[in-house]
Amino acid sequence: MPVPRPAPPPGVLERLTYIQAPLRTVWATLHDPAAQDTLFPELRLGPPAPSWPAAGATRAARLRLGLLVANVRLESLEARPSARFQLIVVGDGIRLQRGWFLEEVAGGTRVAGTAGLTTSGRWTARLIAVGRGSVAGMVETHLRILKEMAEGSPPTPEPRRTGAGRS
Repeated sequence: MPVPRPAPPPGVLERLTYIQAPLRTVWATLHDPAAQDTLFPELRLGPPAPSWPAAGATRAARLRLGLLVANVRLESLEARPSARFQLIVVGDGIRLQRGWFLEEVAGGTRVAGTAGLTTSGRWTARLIAVGRGSVAGMVETHLRILKEMAEGSPPTPEPRRTGAGRS
């Protein structure tokens, strides 16, 4: 029986995409260790705990969102294979909750990607905004890449922006 997808709470962004691939393929792509740098261009993930992506597992990462670069910790909040995955990214002055809800539909998979960002302090929010970073852009890019990879085509690179280099 499918797990119902709750409506996102206020302040949480949600984007939907349809992927022409079975649920198991989409789930496997989302958690493929070899694909993590491509799927999550805003994160440089450290090694996963042996239990990753099980709920409660953690891993270190470096987050880049706009001009903000921060060391963060990821924690898996929920991992229901082929149904839903939620995690939280926490760092100094930043808290980002991400979710993926997968549903088998019309011979493929509907994926709802969610994200809610909370920042503390003026500088954190300004560094994100000045660098043209956004939660919407992050979720939309991720879903596009996930779709391309799960459907078997190579992901199209993001256009390069002038300004600060990637660390």
